[in-house]
Amino acid sequence: MSEYKRGTRVIVNEDLPGVPEGTPGKCGRGLGFAIKRYRVRFDNDVEVISVAHSKLVPEDEWPQFLAKRARAEIEAAQERARLAEARAAAAESRGLPAGSTDKPPAQDTAAAAPAPAEPAGDDGAADPRLAAILARSKSAREATGVPAPESTAAPAAEKSAAEPSSAAAAEPAAAAPATAASPKRSAPPSGPERVEVPEFVPGPEVDPDYAPAANRVSELISETRKDA
Repeated sequence: MSEYKRGTRVIVNEDLPGVPEGTPGKCGRGLGFAIKRYRVRFDNDVEVISVAHSKLVPEDEWPQFLAKRARAEIEAAQERARLAEARAAAAESRGLPAGSTDKPPAQDTAAAAPAPAEPAGDDGAADPRLAAILARSKSAREATGVPAPESTAAPAAEKSAAEPSSAAAAEPAAAAPATAASPKRSAPPSGPERVEVPEFVPGPEVDPDYAPAANRVSELISETRKDA
């Protein structure tokens, strides 16, 4: 993006407040860094203090800009027509009205969807492949002497209301032996235990004439004794 110098003749390529598209003017001082903007004094005596660089075209390049924009509009229209023809051809190939989209109606989708498979029973009779696998499994267990697994219990929601009451009645009886077998705890002490502290035992007596070897400590001790 080449920066417009001060005094460059430009033409605005879209409508601005008080300035219609195609109005020429003269660039003034440039502003901004990432997005360059200019103060422009247009020929209709309107001054705009901030016009983006993308909205201005050099005056000598204005015819080329108009031709390029016209070609872009023609190409966009051709692309839209091509897409419309492709959608119409796709709808015709599927037997749909010409104005409809590629998406089939809801009833066709529902009819084309496969029916959900029915759940197989415990013996796998609904699916012959599963039944064959279960038969081979049963024969293998019988040959090896392994007992067949028991059928699963009914869900909790299908149990009768009498079962919870019987289970609740059996809970205290089952909990009683555990309570009786639990060890007894001794009573906590009434208060903190008293600890006997031994009396102070004086250490051995030190000879008053004792003095360590000649060093700074011995000199200080000697001076202290003289002062006393």
